[in-house]
Amino acid sequence: MLQHYVLIKYEQGTSPQHIDAFCEKMLALRPVIEEIQHLEIGRDELHDARSWDLVLIMRFDSVSTLRTYQQHPEHRAVMQFNDPRVEQIASVDFQT
Repeated sequence: MLQHYVLIKYEQGTSPQHIDAFCEKMLALRPVIEEIQHLEIGRDELHDARSWDLVLIMRFDSVSTLRTYQQHPEHRAVMQFNDPRVEQIASVDFQT
């Protein structure tokens, strides 16, 4: 099983409505993209200087199923919606 964590920091001034819409669009991918084994979204509550705004916690069967998900047109559409507001993004992928 491949764990896929994505951390997102939004540009200052990004509206909570945009972040809500992104989360809704991501969660809507679960029934559409069969490669997604698990999808959980956590939004930061502390807003400390070192905080990121949200984390995506995902699981895939393998690196190849992650790559399939990343190239899926529905995923790419969600990224196209979100990317203009993203200041930084980071990911960590590891086998369990």
